[in-house]
Amino acid sequence: MPRATPFPIRVSRALAWCIVAFAGCDIRDEAPRVQERPLLGTGSGPGRMGPGLMGPPAIEYVGGFEAGRQRAEAEARPLLLVCAASWCRFSADMTQRALRDPRLVALSRTAVCVLVDADRDAELCRGLGVRGFPTLLVLDPDGTERFRATGRSSPDALVTALATALEPRKVAATPADEPRVR
Repeated sequence: MPRATPFPIRVSRALAWCIVAFAGCDIRDEAPRVQERPLLGTGSGPGRMGPGLMGPPAIEYVGGFEAGRQRAEAEARPLLLVCAASWCRFSADMTQRALRDPRLVALSRTAVCVLVDADRDAELCRGLGVRGFPTLLVLDPDGTERFRATGRSSPDALVTALATALEPRKVAATPADEPRVR
């Protein structure tokens, strides 16, 4: 007769699953599988989900962090980094669903966007302090972090947060710029 799992262990396992379901994938949550799944939503061109598949409009990504950083600096635009792992179900959900929301696609056009594959760019993820997936980062062209979100997020929450993070920075007026009253 199979032995029943003791009650405290069942409760702790259920609690652990609840935390993972709401927080996102931690690097320790899931080990990379032998057969790696490609991140969907990374096809080239608008409206592409992958080779030959049409889908809702997608964010257009620049190929590689360094190219994105240089372009953001040259165009004086923020850099939107989407750090995702092929083995993380929440990363796949974000790239397939949340980041295809038309409001987020429109917001993404104000930034230079880079999809960072955690499996290929593990060193970059460590350097950025990414400890869970998916992680969204908005950086100023000089590299200053404006925004960070890790884990599962609804499109509505992301629209609100990214709208604030991606709005152009207002430069404070210096005393020399202020009009003088005589």
